[in-house]
Amino acid sequence: MSTLQIKPTGTALGAQVIGADLTQPLDDATFAQIHAAFYQYELLYFRGQELSDEDHIRFSARFGELRKLKITKQLHVNHPEIFVISNIKQNGQHIGSYDAGIFWHTDGAYLANPHAVSALRALQVPVREDGRVLGDTHFVSVSKAYDTLPQAMKKRLDGLMAVQSIMHRLKQTQESGLKKDYNDAVKADPEATHPVVRVHPVNGRKCLYVTEGYTSRILGIPEDESRDLIRELTAHCIKPEFGYSHNWRQHDLVMWDDCSTQHKATFDYPESLPRLMHRTTVVAA
Repeated sequence: MSTLQIKPTGTALGAQVIGADLTQPLDDATFAQIHAAFYQYELLYFRGQELSDEDHIRFSARFGELRKLKITKQLHVNHPEIFVISNIKQNGQHIGSYDAGIFWHTDGAYLANPHAVSALRALQVPVREDGRVLGDTHFVSVSKAYDTLPQAMKKRLDGLMAVQSIMHRLKQTQESGLKKDYNDAVKADPEATHPVVRVHPVNGRKCLYVTEGYTSRILGIPEDESRDLIRELTAHCIKPEFGYSHNWRQHDLVMWDDCSTQHKATFDYPESLPRLMHRTTVVAA
């Protein structure tokens, strides 16, 4: 059994795990420590993990069944469990999703069985001439965001359902000036309805499940009220006091809870600075 250190970030969420070698299978006791820390802190990161794709898959699969996504152009050629995120082009085409995280979102919200855990590893990071790594990822705890709502708002949200739509995400992307399309397999399964307040299946925390990226409509209330409520809740979720920003290093692995967090990428680097990330996702139980 390895000697682990769990070092909290000091923000609303997140901790660094020190002393774990993810290139090797973990014994049950070590994994149990990581599992418990994950559901306590909602986000964990590991530095200096020079993982193979097989290592990445083996570790993240300890948390549950891995999803094989349908967005075929952005999948790893040998491993359908791996989603590729990159600004790198080959033969004039991006080798992965180049606009992932442009809006605040939680992964897979538009699916009837959404993502439970995402694990993202950095193969290449964009580095400025002064050595500063660009392309931070911002995270917020939506369990903390829910906890701080006034009681009147909590009562108002009780029982409400919201439509989460990948086509809503596509429309916003196109309005932002990016050309983006999804394949027919995704368009055939474009949306799902989930509670506005989800109860976490592992730790029982209540989490706001309304995002800028995917939430198109709150059901059972007038359309203008729905639009205003989405705007109010999404603005509340991303307040700085609920957040943590991760400054990447090459060979980092960051994993987060898709029920109790949201995230957004930082596009502060030019195309001339390559960024390459691989992500696995665990299907909700």
